[in-house]
Amino acid sequence: MLAPSSGLLIQRSNNKFRVNVIVDRCKECGICIALCPTRVLVKSNTLFNRYGFRPPEPLYIEKCIGCRLCEYSCPDFALFVEKVSSG
Repeated sequence: MLAPSSGLLIQRSNNKFRVNVIVDRCKECGICIALCPTRVLVKSNTLFNRYGFRPPEPLYIEKCIGCRLCEYSCPDFALFVEKVSSG
């Protein structure tokens, strides 16, 4: 897993999983949005990274099932999914 070295990190959690988006790594390809089986991610309407791209936002985080398709499909390693500890 690659962690952000600097810049903005969007984090949203439900009671099982946390979706992290490293804003400046996103190139707005939309692959993560298209492949998410539960439609957790949407293209941001208000946030732009320093390159002018709109990153995905985990707007419907309550639907996340932790499949990590978004993470595995991202060519720029711009997002990752973590299991939320129950402790």
